[in-house]
Amino acid sequence: MKNRKWVIIGLIILFIVLTFLVKTNLIKEFDSYFYNLVTFKVNDSFTNIYKLITFLGSTEFIIFLCVFFLGLFIILKKKNTGLIISGVLVISTIVNNLLKIIIMRSRPEVLAFVEEHSYSFPSGHTMASVSMYGILLYLVLKSNMNNKLKIILSSILSMLPIFVALSRVYLGAHFMSDVIGAFIVSIALLLIETYYIDKKKWI
Repeated sequence: MKNRKWVIIGLIILFIVLTFLVKTNLIKEFDSYFYNLVTFKVNDSFTNIYKLITFLGSTEFIIFLCVFFLGLFIILKKKNTGLIISGVLVISTIVNNLLKIIIMRSRPEVLAFVEEHSYSFPSGHTMASVSMYGILLYLVLKSNMNNKLKIILSSILSMLPIFVALSRVYLGAHFMSDVIGAFIVSIALLLIETYYIDKKKWI
């Protein structure tokens, strides 16, 4: 836990610094650079692909996954595992909403392909994705499944949050710093959560 503790502290400090840069608008050029980089080629094909990807981090889809895995693990008589997945997402949602209310960052004033009404920092889709696919990655790595399958699933679960994050920037819903902040917070939360899962032997 000692090394994990320092990683968590480092992530918290990094988030505080990022929040300061966001609130003082010192990160404006960074955000503009990455927005232009992600949207270097805007067309209907890319837009439709990114809309599909962003759906994988949407509230509707994440809730569906929570209900699906809760039901699945209840059937498999592993209710604790289903509850852990749901619990991780509940914590992520609460923390995300609190941070949005505290920081109160407006959405980007760019071409937007999706309509959003909440505050921008940190990205909710990205936090939900990192939390959901991150806890699934943790469960896959702890499982006894075939190593080849484990590598395939781990690769997919690792890449999904990155693609969701990029989709939020491309679609004009978030700044790059919004999705980076979401990654920082979610990884810190996952490190804390998985520590207690292991310590309490909940699975």
